[in-house]
Amino acid sequence: MKNLILKGLLVLILFVTASFLTINKDTSDMKMVGSWEYSAPDAPYEYQEGEIHFLMQEDKLVGFVSIDGYKIELEDVIVKGDKVTCEVYVEGESVTLELKFKKKSFTGTASYSEGTLDFSGKKIK
Repeated sequence: MKNLILKGLLVLILFVTASFLTINKDTSDMKMVGSWEYSAPDAPYEYQEGEIHFLMQEDKLVGFVSIDGYKIELEDVIVKGDKVTCEVYVEGESVTLELKFKKKSFTGTASYSEGTLDFSGKKIK
């Protein structure tokens, strides 16, 4: 009897722990969901301003960049805590985006064959 109670308690602890881990991951990804305006002053003129959109699809964070009316899909979106890393292809060139989120804003870098550019943004209401 004592053994059965101990096993039941162990299973209960596992379920509770797993539920906290799931909740933590979902809330981390959810704070990125939405539309974000960005500014990259050192980028070529046509890429200095735009929007980044994140949404949840099949329990996975996905997104796209909107620049001057064009929609470019984000690829390989990886979330680690408050950081997102992804790839976007602009005019056939692979650009790696690294974003760090703080409440309603973010800072980031865009790395491509010519170097690295800093950019920042804020959430669109």
